[in-house]
Amino acid sequence: MVGISNLTRRITVSFDSKVRDMNRSKSLLRGLAAATAMLLNLSTAGQAQSILDRSDQLPRANERPLESVDGVRTYYESVEVEPGVRLRVLISVPAGSDRALHPILFTQWVSCDTVELGEGSGGSLGAVAKNSGLALVRVERSGTGDSQGSGCDNLDYDTEIQHYISAFTQILDHKALDPSKVYVWGDSLGATTAPLVAVALQNAGRDIAAVAVQGGGALTHFERMLNFDRFYLERRSQEVAAASIHSEMLARVRFHTEYLINQRHPDNISTDSPAMAAVRSDVRGMSSDNHYGRPFSWHQQAAQRNFLAAWATLDAHVLVIFNEYDQFETLHGHRLIVDTVNRLRPDTANLVVQPGLGHSSWRFNSIEEAYRDETGIPETETTAARIVHWLRTLEK
Repeated sequence: MVGISNLTRRITVSFDSKVRDMNRSKSLLRGLAAATAMLLNLSTAGQAQSILDRSDQLPRANERPLESVDGVRTYYESVEVEPGVRLRVLISVPAGSDRALHPILFTQWVSCDTVELGEGSGGSLGAVAKNSGLALVRVERSGTGDSQGSGCDNLDYDTEIQHYISAFTQILDHKALDPSKVYVWGDSLGATTAPLVAVALQNAGRDIAAVAVQGGGALTHFERMLNFDRFYLERRSQEVAAASIHSEMLARVRFHTEYLINQRHPDNISTDSPAMAAVRSDVRGMSSDNHYGRPFSWHQQAAQRNFLAAWATLDAHVLVIFNEYDQFETLHGHRLIVDTVNRLRPDTANLVVQPGLGHSSWRFNSIEEAYRDETGIPETETTAARIVHWLRTLEK
């Protein structure tokens, strides 16, 4: 990556309006130079807190710790995916490996978290990096971690796909990688980007040997968002009467048709009728200017993508993992991938249903408990073990 200045500046950061969204906060702070001293006026529950001056405790850019996993060595690289935008690429291989390894290209979830090991879903990433005997390749999306470009919260779906394709295409020539056999792994909504990226690489002449996904099926994004809303209604039994779900869903079908298919801004849709205004205020994960932390255009572009066509086009082995207590996705969407692939290429796709696990591979006692996110126990290495075992069979 390009060098980052270690100069310390003392400035005051002021916000013209209240910032309640975490992604918006990250986007504002990203614009500050490394080791910038900040004066922040914090407010919690309407109560103003004292201004904090932590300039004496701010680390310098070169003090940012590198990820550390026993038995794993990570190469830190960067690639230019569009003029003036370089993305950080991390390649993790078994420590002491002295030969090029087949790569696992990872496409991640919708939220704008880092893909560094040990943070967020680092449990599954770390376990795959440590135990697969392959090279795990990750791309920090625009404005995330050490990557340049606008914040991930401003990144649209089409650009995200192109960044993945460009980054992976370039990095496959790295000395640590053997591109004669390439694997792709998509997690959560990364399960929708994985087949699109894999097909693009396959069309470019790369040997895509296998694709594994967990937490995302092959339904259209329109259907996916409707299911998200249906679950949101059904699992708020104390707030939403069962008899009202029918009319609520009909209203949400109209709203999402305008939003995702006709690509209108949600605020404009809300002016159509009181019913649309009511839906606008209650769509799960939708705030004033984003949906699940991503711009509205991200979802609108995703709704135009034909995921099932990508799966049908791939000439690769497929592993699909569904967690029984997934709070968002459906078994049908996952089974759709396997049934479609096996009709076209018999016995090349496998479906694994993991009992008792939620969307992020935490263990719960019931789907209701999972939806409330109560008393869950992280078990991300269970999913990682499934993927590792499958990959090892393909390497034999």
